[in-house]
Amino acid sequence: MSLRIERHIDLSGLSASVAAVTPEAVARAGEHIRGVSVSRTPVDTGRLSGSAAVHLDHQDGDATASITYDGPYARYQHERLDLRHETGQAKFLESALLSEADTALDMIATDLRRAL
Repeated sequence: MSLRIERHIDLSGLSASVAAVTPEAVARAGEHIRGVSVSRTPVDTGRLSGSAAVHLDHQDGDATASITYDGPYARYQHERLDLRHETGQAKFLESALLSEADTALDMIATDLRRAL
């Protein structure tokens, strides 16, 4: 005696669901990192922290978020370790990215799991 069980699973919708959610998930994670970096940004007039923006690039199922600070002095404030700030710190964006990378990845993973 033999018993044979066949089951056919259509996974084509799975990748479409993940691809549809990916840009929003990456953007949300980028916004989280931007928010943390803004809280660490040196403040004089507030223009620098107000210029922080997340830019999303997505195509073919891939998504990339980049965070920028506008202004001629953004790089100067970020890179100069010898500057003293009453509010904020040098490396405000870099330190936020390093400290929040795991949280950002968890946010993306949570959104992708929901799509499944």
